[in-house]
Amino acid sequence: MAQKNMDLTIENLIAHREDLPFPHLPGLDLLDFGSLNETNSPRISHPVHTMTDPWRNSVLSTSVPIHNKINGNGYPSIPPSSSSTIGTVETLHSGRGGSLNGRARGAGTGAGAEASEAAIVIVDPESMRREMYQWLMNVDVIRITFAPEKEGIFLFKHVNYIVESKNRQKTVVRRYSDFYWMLEVLAKKYPYRTLPNLPPKRLGVTDEAFLERRLRGLTRFMNALMRHPILRDDPLVVAFLTEPVEFAVWKKDATISTEDEFSAKLPIPRSLTIHIPENLDAELESVKKRLPASIEYYRSMVHLLGRVQKRAEANAADFTRYSIALNALADCERKCHVDDCYNCGQLSQGYNKISVHLTTVSNILDEQARATQRGMVESLKRHRDLLVSVSEMLHRRDQSRSKEGSVAEMLKKRIVTNEAKLKSLRAASASSTAESNSGSGVGSAAAVGVSGNNSHDGQIERVANSIDSDRADLELHGQRVTLIQHTLWMEISYFHKSHAMIAAMYQTFVHEQMKTSQSMYDNWRALSPVVHDLPMDVNGFN
Repeated sequence: MAQKNMDLTIENLIAHREDLPFPHLPGLDLLDFGSLNETNSPRISHPVHTMTDPWRNSVLSTSVPIHNKINGNGYPSIPPSSSSTIGTVETLHSGRGGSLNGRARGAGTGAGAEASEAAIVIVDPESMRREMYQWLMNVDVIRITFAPEKEGIFLFKHVNYIVESKNRQKTVVRRYSDFYWMLEVLAKKYPYRTLPNLPPKRLGVTDEAFLERRLRGLTRFMNALMRHPILRDDPLVVAFLTEPVEFAVWKKDATISTEDEFSAKLPIPRSLTIHIPENLDAELESVKKRLPASIEYYRSMVHLLGRVQKRAEANAADFTRYSIALNALADCERKCHVDDCYNCGQLSQGYNKISVHLTTVSNILDEQARATQRGMVESLKRHRDLLVSVSEMLHRRDQSRSKEGSVAEMLKKRIVTNEAKLKSLRAASASSTAESNSGSGVGSAAAVGVSGNNSHDGQIERVANSIDSDRADLELHGQRVTLIQHTLWMEISYFHKSHAMIAAMYQTFVHEQMKTSQSMYDNWRALSPVVHDLPMDVNGFN
């Protein structure tokens, strides 16, 4: 009501309850809520959990704990009594359309499930909201800017980027090639993760527009790494954000492992398989079918909103030009050909006042264009990049399936062949032993029999060892396939939960549009009495 210059009374509030403007709080978008004092954050009455996995389900239970945290190797820890725990999760989500946990293979049934159902109290949405709020506040935000000067020799100068980590309070200088090398290593270590994409290379002369697009692309790339619950904690990513020396110098002295993430996680507990949904392959195929169309739609929306932003910039520039022309017109027509003409002077003064408000319109439109670019357009590109990353991950999965299957088939065939060979060797060894025992007892014949048995025994031992080795390899290969399936499930779950960010994207966009509309309304309303005071009496221009 104060913004409308009305008295703050109950009567006025009731009379204008349908006509109150949106609150105008200048500078609100510049506040960094993540760095505010803890007393300003929502009070959490429940115990605070460390959210290694930001998308875990938040539940309250009186007797059966929910084990859905991620352990040190990046996979959920398996409780001692996994059947009752999984049954609890299934019971909890059965009424909400289910979740990946609720559809896990071999979920608790029978008495265990009934006991778990009795143990459930309620899903606490407020606690879930607070935990999500806390996780979003704790996600590291990476800010990338251009270094003041280029480096390198003449004609081969390159741009350096200042990479600033908000949570770590570190600032480092990196080249584009450093980002590229880090992504190559991550691709070898995490072939079944949603790896973000880098903006493309460009050889030769690079203009300012290209460098600006690359800067925004690098910013999206790094913040996508920070949002991922596994990639953000990789030692290479941490070193990239914290090592103060040039990254090329650091690489020479550092030992970088390019083994995939599964090598250090084998063998796995057999109970890990119960966490993988039975219909995971069907879900992956469903996601894969939708992705191409979704990517194209997002690309189209990015293009269209970019055009909206460009038109806002053009409108802002046109209003500025109009304001300049109106000011020039005021100077031109300040002195009328009629010496005692009062109204022409009033018009000239009105031109100046109108030009001021039109300049304000230009500033509002310019700020709207910038807000659209750094807000909605970048958010659309962020989700488009996520869709592309998931599509590429599923493509890598399809390429590896035939390879993984051929390895398993090769091991199985070799085991079958060696088992048949072992059987024949044992039969030959038994026959040779029988012949030696039924011989005439001549020393030379006995010696030949012993020599033959020793030869068979050596071959039997080698073939048996080969079979044991192949069986162990086949077992590890099966565990690797299980780990791959579990990783894909985690990534699809992460991708699915990431859709919650779309609501925040549109909420921010609508808020910006409301703020722009309110500023426009205030400006035009302030201009209204100015134009109504302009002289419009024909007789005044005699």
